[in-house]
Amino acid sequence: MGGYSKIERIIAKVLENFPLLRIVVKESYKRLTYVFYRKRGFQFRLQPLVKLQSAFEWARIEPIPGEYFYGYYDKSPWSDDMQKMLLHHWQKGKLEVIVLEKGKAAPAKLGTTLSWNWQQGAMAQWATIDQEQEQCVVFNVINEGILGMKIIRPGSTYEQFIPWPIQALSPRKPEALSINYKRLFLIRDCYGYAPEVNNFTGKMDAEKDGVWRINLKTGIGHLIISLKQLMGLHPVPEMFEADHKVNHLIYSSNGERFVFLHRYYNPQGRFSRLYAANNDGSCLKLLLNARMVSHYHWLDDDTLVAWARTHEHGDKYYRVNATNGDISIIGENVLEHFGDGHCSVSTDGRFLLTDTYPDKARNQRLVIYDLEKNKSHLVGTFFTPWNYYEYNRCDLHPRWSQDNNFISIDSTHSGKRQSYVLSMKEFLDSIG
Repeated sequence: MGGYSKIERIIAKVLENFPLLRIVVKESYKRLTYVFYRKRGFQFRLQPLVKLQSAFEWARIEPIPGEYFYGYYDKSPWSDDMQKMLLHHWQKGKLEVIVLEKGKAAPAKLGTTLSWNWQQGAMAQWATIDQEQEQCVVFNVINEGILGMKIIRPGSTYEQFIPWPIQALSPRKPEALSINYKRLFLIRDCYGYAPEVNNFTGKMDAEKDGVWRINLKTGIGHLIISLKQLMGLHPVPEMFEADHKVNHLIYSSNGERFVFLHRYYNPQGRFSRLYAANNDGSCLKLLLNARMVSHYHWLDDDTLVAWARTHEHGDKYYRVNATNGDISIIGENVLEHFGDGHCSVSTDGRFLLTDTYPDKARNQRLVIYDLEKNKSHLVGTFFTPWNYYEYNRCDLHPRWSQDNNFISIDSTHSGKRQSYVLSMKEFLDSIG
């Protein structure tokens, strides 16, 4: 299958302590093994009961030239009524946010932006700002030198600019969480924004940088967790003289809490911690602290699933209680051999959805794990060409629809970056 063995993963873990050497070895090894494992002409393979469509085919709209993607795995591109789909459209160096709506002849263009990256786009997402109104779309823009978020209600003239960039949107109230994307770009450009702006820099003081809570009605933001505060919690020698950042904030479904990564980098490599906090920044709790935490999602309002490391059991998928910190393994001897992936859970709590990074043949896998039956299912395999690698890579970033009948992915198996919809109902019914 071209996957990586236990020995190869142990070597990769040892190389974490030698970041520059790790880059050289990793790059060379991947190129070498690809020569032996590649499958000429292969693009993708699916379970027989799963149907694949482009996002334009799903919406029954004629595609326009360019490349398309949605972005990260922790939010849905679909509107609540499942009639619209949100995408990023890239062509000739310009990125714009568009909406595909069923029954419409062409995409609705919401605007262009300079504040984006290939992994998360411009953080475009649906938002219910007013319960009496149609859903809005929120995405990051730069307005007269200020990095912030634009709020647009498609089909109307409503438009608002808030001078804070969106990172996470509360599912229950008109509030959001914001972070410093210039610091992200300075430390690791995959998740930050390149253009210079007036309200953020990559070198802001640690006591003035961190996580902000934003009132979407007033546009006012308050720093609720500072980097200085995080640097003082359970300090270890590796934290001194390191570059610190926060990223990947996700609200619980009731909006009462959120989780986030605190990461710091020094000559020995990258170190990650996972924290939970109330939505006002109080009750800050360290959940995982064994160097590696990668991707995670809420299972329910109290519990997370995370690909992470513990000193007792190593790198696996874990169930983590965000209140008391209890940890248990998910899918032991069933799920962990797939490795790190972008995980989320169906709205009924039955299925864990995740993907894999490219294997030796440059194939990414889409996987569903049945939490009730402790059984994994390979949904599909997708090739990704070498010209989509590192900074401009295209992870599948699978995302559930609200009714669990569809999965959205981004893929380059056709030779260019596109967004796709997988019809899942028949397959899920068959394994019921």
